[in-house]
Amino acid sequence: MSWRLPEVLQRLPDAEEGADEDARDELRRELESLAPLCERLGYQFHRPALLRVALTLGSWCNEHQDAGWPSNACLEFFGDAVLDLLAADALWRRFPDLSEGILTRLRASVVSEPALSAVARELGLGEWLFLGRGDELRGIREQDGALADAVEAVLGAVHLDARAAGHDALLASERVFVRLFGPRVQGLQPDDGVDVKSRLQQRVQARHRRTPSYEIVGERPPPGAPHWRARVVLEREGGELVVLGEGEGRSLRAAERAAAKAALASIPE
Repeated sequence: MSWRLPEVLQRLPDAEEGADEDARDELRRELESLAPLCERLGYQFHRPALLRVALTLGSWCNEHQDAGWPSNACLEFFGDAVLDLLAADALWRRFPDLSEGILTRLRASVVSEPALSAVARELGLGEWLFLGRGDELRGIREQDGALADAVEAVLGAVHLDARAAGHDALLASERVFVRLFGPRVQGLQPDDGVDVKSRLQQRVQARHRRTPSYEIVGERPPPGAPHWRARVVLEREGGELVVLGEGEGRSLRAAERAAAKAALASIPE
């Protein structure tokens, strides 16, 4: 069965065709410059123009409306679905005995915006993005949202490129997924992705059959200089209060999370 690319991706600028030889040469150099990124991905595109699309933001398209390049939004949409499938498959094989609910939570942590942007930074993906001047000035090249979207778009481009070339698209995209996300999946634990306060509560209740509580340490900070201190305590039988951990932060919630993290470090699983 032969697969056609979606219509929006069928008529991309071509370095081998067109009336303007200078424009063809410029496009050829542009696509060849993406070779180092292909090496980092571990995938050689049969049609490098698809990778170019994956790196193109809407702001660039708005400033170059006659260039013929669509934004990466179409590939991001498709890549999001590919990523969910690959993450689910990898997690199911990593944790075959976990429940659906825990696997769903772990998948959410793998495909979250912070996780995707971290992968993008390790790739150096920001330097390859095609941005409009306004986005460049606003620092969009290093913003989590743009980086996360680009990772999804690149994965979608890999899948569609392999499929259009008649190869095993799922295998090709899986290899890129393993290259980018494999260490993270292997390093996951079943309670990852759970809020640190919830993890502490589960651990304390399992050990002591009691629920910890949080207290402000010292005075409330002034609004203009927020710096909160909090501690998490456990009331033992007889009313004795035991401090499990303390933390600081720019908000009370952040200070409580820091206190919970400190407490988790001192309480064995």
